[in-house]
Amino acid sequence: MPRLEEDMQNKKHISAIIVAAGKGKRMDSDIPKQYMDIAGKTILDTTLYKFEKSNDVDDIILVVNKEDIEFVKDEIAPFYRKIAYVVPGGKTRTESVYQGIKKVSKNCNIVLIHDGVRPFVSYNLISTCVENAIIHKACVPVIDVMDTIKEVSEDGMVVKTFDRKKLRAVQTPQAFDYDIIRECYEKAMTEEKEFTDDASIVEYYGYKVKTIEGLYKNIKITTPLDLRMAEIIVNFF
Repeated sequence: MPRLEEDMQNKKHISAIIVAAGKGKRMDSDIPKQYMDIAGKTILDTTLYKFEKSNDVDDIILVVNKEDIEFVKDEIAPFYRKIAYVVPGGKTRTESVYQGIKKVSKNCNIVLIHDGVRPFVSYNLISTCVENAIIHKACVPVIDVMDTIKEVSEDGMVVKTFDRKKLRAVQTPQAFDYDIIRECYEKAMTEEKEFTDDASIVEYYGYKVKTIEGLYKNIKITTPLDLRMAEIIVNFF
């Protein structure tokens, strides 16, 4: 990183919102996926560790199911000095992230938003997201799409085939200027809009988003197959 950019980053306050409020219905388990073990540690612990040890992150806001608040405060949060708040999520991901944004310090410059079930994020990816958010105001990591993607009608007929050379799969952490992400989320909540990721909200309200190269191992653990893949990643990477 050029010295000027490094100096800029060192003066910034960086907050990370870790979203772990899902119930894991697709995992077909009584245990929410974020509390499942990989190599002796929960998925959420593995994720939190990366942000706790990152030199770029000043504090963490952890968003969990309201039913899990006391458990997380007692059994998880005490082991991470950077966790400033543990807050209950909402009915949707958009609502959950907004609950986290409301707890971000007013002196924050850059907000990182990350899925609690993406435990293989790297320190370098966190840093690169921050660097680009400082410069471009909004940044997301992406990877190439390997499969051909088709739009399909309700009756199962192909409507359109997309050029996969122009398509990218989006990951987290996604990084944003604090004022921009707060403004966009407040508008989305007021207008009762729902989005599948944070960059979509920023795009919807007219801001440009910079893409950077993501990591193929930075998978989101959602299904039993994802869990098996995660175990392979732990053993071989």
